Amino acid sequence: MYKSMTPNLMVENVDETIAFYQGILGFSMMDSASSDKGEVKWAFIQKDEVQLMLQEKENLIEEYPILSTAKLQPSLSLYMMVDDFDQLYEDVKSKHAILKDINVTSYGLTEFAIADNNGYVLTFSKV
Repeated sequence: MYKSMTPNLMVENVDETIAFYQGILGFSMMDSASSDKGEVKWAFIQKDEVQLMLQEKENLIEEYPILSTAKLQPSLSLYMMVDDFDQLYEDVKSKHAILKDINVTSYGLTEFAIADNNGYVLTFSKV
């Protein structure tokens, strides 16, 4: 039986990505691993019930060569249901560019979207 799924995002710079998720969205760092040089190569972050792993591009490719790419090109979006939608929108809008403004979808949900510092699309939906 499946219990959970946590996306592991390939990122250019883990420290910069942590700063984005902490500063814009209020995530907390739960765990991390650093290289011998002290650079964070992997991190586990969380906000309420949403969890993400962030892994430095070359480190992730070393682990899974099938993911090899010359340029980081995000090809997925992350969809989050939130119950503080209006407050989140106002908070995010004051700190970061909105990619897609508040809209009602054809399936009846109210959403807005931003892109993180790596280009991953983050869509937030009103519960």
